[in-house]
Amino acid sequence: MATERFLPNMTWSEVAALDKSKALVVLPVGATEQHGHHLPLYTDTIISSGVLMRALERLEDDEPAYGLSPITISKSNEHRGFPGTLFLKAKTLYDVLFDIGRSVHESGFRKLCFFNGHGGNVGILHAVTRDIRDEFGMTVFAGSAGTFMDAPELPEGVDEREKSFGIHANFTETALIKAMTPDLVKEDLAKPCFPNYPETGIGLVGKGYAQWKTEDWSATGVFGDPTGVTDEIADAYLESAVEGSVRFLREMIDYEYDRPARES
Repeated sequence: MATERFLPNMTWSEVAALDKSKALVVLPVGATEQHGHHLPLYTDTIISSGVLMRALERLEDDEPAYGLSPITISKSNEHRGFPGTLFLKAKTLYDVLFDIGRSVHESGFRKLCFFNGHGGNVGILHAVTRDIRDEFGMTVFAGSAGTFMDAPELPEGVDEREKSFGIHANFTETALIKAMTPDLVKEDLAKPCFPNYPETGIGLVGKGYAQWKTEDWSATGVFGDPTGVTDEIADAYLESAVEGSVRFLREMIDYEYDRPARES
């Protein structure tokens, strides 16, 4: 990340001198957890921090946004039992994020984004962003690289169930890691794995879902089909994630509340 976009590279006096009227501080929230036999434990951190770094570098000089060092351990207890998985209790992660929000506020910033790389953090992020907004009056956002992707169609040969059940160590995550850190992808060990899921309106995620752990549905830690990722596809997925994130950053920088007068 360019020095001028990475807040920890600055001195305190340089931070004090920043125009904070629209400035956005962005915290990547990653994880250290199993990602099957073919992807590293650090996958979610690589994706959140790597996509953010590239997106920040594409902003214009008059678009004030600054990255922080990533959170590398988060709410990953759904992967408990797979060696190497590290996790925090929900309350611990909430407190860490809330205190970071407090610190960003005390440094004079009005806008903060949690740039998430792990689905297990979503519920906590929803709660803590609301509470930071309420406590400090900040404009607080949460989103992820995957949220803003307009990814290409899956190539021929990839299992169609990827569209429904590809949620972890899947085609997309494999593509993004291959594009950024290809040496960490063990392609010879990448194999599809899908849950033997019943015909029901209850999902793994979404509007109506049953809570689960990875071992309930996957023997390898994979949910999806991580095969068939070429260099060209990997680069296209990364470009889509970065471009979508650039748009999100710009929209956050410009975002303001309406604050209509209260009617009695």
